[in-house]
Amino acid sequence: MTWAPDHHLAEITVHPLIGREVAHLATGRKGTVGLVLEHRSKIGNRLIRTVAHMRPLDASGREWTAEVEELQPIRPIAPDMPAGYR
Repeated sequence: MTWAPDHHLAEITVHPLIGREVAHLATGRKGTVGLVLEHRSKIGNRLIRTVAHMRPLDASGREWTAEVEELQPIRPIAPDMPAGYR
């Protein structure tokens, strides 16, 4: 996707995949999600796409981005625990 002046990026600070180990099924790569960004139109603030930035779990050092929908958590995401539960 090429950059267009009618788009802006919004960092998503609360997302269930941030900090999680994921597999990118299209490439077979595995990594930890460090950042999630939304591409939004400036007119109407319409969501265009949501991408995640991953750090690799292997020693390659090659970070990459992928559509959030293409990622699968390596371990299932547990439901939120009730407040005060331990």
